[in-house]
Amino acid sequence: MASAITSIIAVAGTLLGVTVTYVFQTRAARQARQTAREDRLWQEQLAAYSTFAGALTDFRQSQNDRWHHEQEDPQSQAFIAARDESYKKRTDATSALFRLRLVAANEALTELAYFALKHTEDIPLASDESDRKDRGRKARRALLNFTEAAATQVREIDRR
Repeated sequence: MASAITSIIAVAGTLLGVTVTYVFQTRAARQARQTAREDRLWQEQLAAYSTFAGALTDFRQSQNDRWHHEQEDPQSQAFIAARDESYKKRTDATSALFRLRLVAANEALTELAYFALKHTEDIPLASDESDRKDRGRKARRALLNFTEAAATQVREIDRR
């Protein structure tokens, strides 16, 4: 009888140990998946934010070139090439904005990105050099506002 009780206690102890081990392993695996998912999202956000900033910087440069060439001769090949290049750079920046919107942590960040794109789009509408410089400064400031907010958000996620 004592050996039967010992056997039952041994089986019960083994089952309890297996159950506890399973629960802890399941919890650890879930946490590992969550951590990996958060890390991938963080990396995607970082890539999207930096890609957008780079694309917008290129777009701003192309908008300034476009404006200058249009002032020199709006019928010239140089202006047409600069205009076409600005369209391509706008497409790149818009595409980067869409990717950013897919992974952005909050709506305020996407709004800052949109405003930076909008200010950059307005550069060729300048009436003179002073207006162009002012529009360029606004576009640059809008991009800096975005990058500062993005950096803050990326650092907050990294601390978690």
